Amino acid sequence: PWRQFHPARHEITRILRQFGDPHPQIEKTNVPGIAIVRTTLNNRHIIKQCRELFEREPIFRFAVKWVPVDFWCETDLQAMKSVIEAQIRDLINQDNTWAMEVEKRRWRQYHTKEIIDYLAASIDRKVDLRNPDRIVRIDVLGPKTAISLLKPDEIFSVGVPRLT
Repeated sequence: PWRQFHPARHEITRILRQFGDPHPQIEKTNVPGIAIVRTTLNNRHIIKQCRELFEREPIFRFAVKWVPVDFWCETDLQAMKSVIEAQIRDLINQDNTWAMEVEKRRWRQYHTKEIIDYLAASIDRKVDLRNPDRIVRIDVLGPKTAISLLKPDEIFSVGVPRLT
C-alpha cells in the first residue's frame, strides 16, 4: 500500500486548483509513488508553473516529480511501437537530435536495452544521449504505458537543477 497517496493527492489538487483546474482527477496506480493526474490544463504549462511556484515557495513535499504524458497504450512492445510510428516519430524534426528514456516498473518481460533497441529502430533521426533536443520517454506502469515526446526542460522534479 502506498501510504503517501492521500497527502500527495491533496497536494496535487491544491496546486492544480491554484493553477486554474477546479477538479483534477487523481488516481492511484499499481506502482507505489506514482499517480496519474488528468487535468483540463496544458500539461507543458503546468510544468513551467510548477517550476515557478517551487522557486517562489518550495511547497512540494509529496508530489515531487511531474512528467507530462502525450499518449497511453497497453504495455506491449508492438503497441508502443505503433504509437511511436503514428504519433511521435514525425514530430522529431530532421534537424533535431533525440534520445529515449525508459522507466520500467512492474514489467520484467524485457530488459530496458531490448525495449530501447526495438522502439528506437523506428526513428531515423540523429541520436544525442548527452544533450538531445527531444526525449522520447516511455513510462511502463504495469499493464499501461505512458509515452511522451519532451523537450529536456519539460519534466519538473524537486532537487533536479533547471535545464534551461
